[in-house]
This record gives sequence, C-alpha cells and structure tokens, in this order.
Amino acid sequence: MEVANDVEALTDRGEGLDLKERSDSLVGRIAADIARDISEGRLAPGADLNSVELAARFGTSRTPVREALMLLETEGLVEIPPRRRPRVAQISLAEVEELYGIRAALNGLMIELFVRNAGEAEMDRMVELHRAMKAHALAGRLAAYEETKRELHNHWLSSCGNASLHVLLRTWKMRMSVARLVGARGEELDRALLDHDRIVVACLDRDIALASALIKSMTLFGLEAIKRHHGQRF
Repeated sequence: MEVANDVEALTDRGEGLDLKERSDSLVGRIAADIARDISEGRLAPGADLNSVELAARFGTSRTPVREALMLLETEGLVEIPPRRRPRVAQISLAEVEELYGIRAALNGLMIELFVRNAGEAEMDRMVELHRAMKAHALAGRLAAYEETKRELHNHWLSSCGNASLHVLLRTWKMRMSVARLVGARGEELDRALLDHDRIVVACLDRDIALASALIKSMTLFGLEAIKRHHGQRF
C-alpha cells in the first residue's frame, strides 16, 4: 500500500539530515517550499503529506520528497507516525505558550544586536521596508503587507550579526508563526502597525532597551492572538 511504502522508506533513516547543510540541494529546496507552506498557513496542522502528490508538484521522484519530509521532521514541522502517511505536526497550546516565551527572548536579542551592529545602509533598508509595509496595509493589500512584514523581520534577523541566532530563529519562526496557527487575518492590523512604528523609531534612536522591550511585547501579543482564535482547539 502507498502509505505503508511511504512509512517504510521514511523510517529507514540512514545518514542524518540537516536543514542548514542541505539548503542548496534539491531535498533542501523541497523542504524549504513545504516549510513555507506550513509556516504561512497553507498547510494546516494535521494535514496529510502525500509523497506521490508532492513528487508530482516538484517534478521529481518520491525519494527526495521523502528525504525532505524526514528533514522537516527533525525541525518539528512534520510528524511521521508508524505505518501512516506523514502529516503536518500538531502542536499543543501548552507547547505554544512555552515556545513563544523563548521566541520573545530570542527576538529581543535579535533586535538588540541589530541596533548595535546595523550601519546606515541597514537602517535605511529598514525604513524602506517599513514604509512599504504600511502603504500595503493602508491600501488593503493584506497579502503584500504580510510579505513585506516578513521581509522587514528577516532584514532585522539577517543584519543582526549573529549567524547562529539567524539559523535558530528562522527555524522557530517557521514552527511558531501566527499565520500557521491562526491564519492570515486583517484583524488587529492597527496594533501591528503601531508596534512596528515604535520599534522602527527605537532602532533609529539606537535605544536598545526600548527596541528589545517593544519586540518582546509584540511577540507575546502574537501568542495572545493565537489563544484568542484557537482556545482549546489545540
């Protein structure tokens, strides 16, 4: 049977896989695309991951797809139950609360390092992305707003000067994104814009303590949004 074959191949681990090390390979590209679908909410927690359908989507055999799913299992994004088809990992509300506390601390460190290390070019790029994000939001272009907001957060991360933190937070952001656990929403947009306004100003003022406190608060507000919209559905 297809499910049994999928499980047999997936549980025959062989060499260990690492998302960072495989990011430039076919397996890494497939894993990155599936991870993006999970983190942006297009694949919901518990959704089946059919290797035949995925192979057709990526124009390849099932082998690299299986390896990509194994890779995502190590990142906590995919579950591979015994003798069942792989699926998007479920997550409990208790786990979300624990991990969001850690994510808030990591985001605080990220913005602290950004303020310390960013030059004028990085600050100018931050302002450019922030203005574009606000323009999309005010025009009602929510998909473009979400994409530009991700670009802004990725800019903070890539410019913070700590490669290890960059890798760690990119993985955690995929697992813990509000889009994954709540879905893209136009609600609470005013609060998000105000939070970003304040963080950008604090960065421009080189106020490390304020920028760190603000991004921690914004991160934990994301947790409250998840709890409000999902409650005991986790």
